[in-house]
Amino acid sequence: MSDVQTRKPGFPVGLTVATGIAFALLCGLGAWQVQRLHWKQGVLARIETLKTAPALPLIQVLTADARPEDLAWTRVSVDCGDVAGASLPLVYGVRDGDVVWRAQAPCAVLAGPYNMILVDRGVVSALTGQVAPPPRSFDAPRHVVGVLTPIKQLGGDRAKILSRFPGRKPAPLVLMAEAETPAPAEIAPAPLPAEISNRHLEYALTWFGLAVTLLFIYAAMLWRRLRP
Repeated sequence: MSDVQTRKPGFPVGLTVATGIAFALLCGLGAWQVQRLHWKQGVLARIETLKTAPALPLIQVLTADARPEDLAWTRVSVDCGDVAGASLPLVYGVRDGDVVWRAQAPCAVLAGPYNMILVDRGVVSALTGQVAPPPRSFDAPRHVVGVLTPIKQLGGDRAKILSRFPGRKPAPLVLMAEAETPAPAEIAPAPLPAEISNRHLEYALTWFGLAVTLLFIYAAMLWRRLRP
């Protein structure tokens, strides 16, 4: 029998390095999901708190020093001034599994460095389920009570809408209306998501479980390779 046939395999350096990198990545993803879990729990707790929180004047909340992300879910009230221009298009959304179309409108304000805020007035009930609804127009908002949401969290074309008002300095937030005076016909306020999922613990356990499984597979391969 030759030396090549009797030589034992060496320690798998490449496999060990690849396993270590993969293990670190899986643990990193698990840790990130744990962080997301704590963040989501904070959001849910804040939403529960705002259900009974009084509305603060927008001018008191929307100051030059306030960061948009810190104002999320803050309940405010504001008297809207008129903003010249055509009616804004409806915004596509999904609620309770149905396609919905949300009405939006500009609101002239004087709050900190801003002189306008975008108001999400709610769902146009008659258009629920329609794929391509006809254009709709509504009277401008007057007195609005609602919660603030950073515009970047809503996605879609919300931020692009603001480019229609070059002479304004809009706030980087959307006021999700809970109630308006006078109440607009055909619009149902829907400021908060119907359901906010929180599966980050499940995701974290999945990533950590994959990391542990990887170690078992590596240990089994190493044992088979180096056993007498």
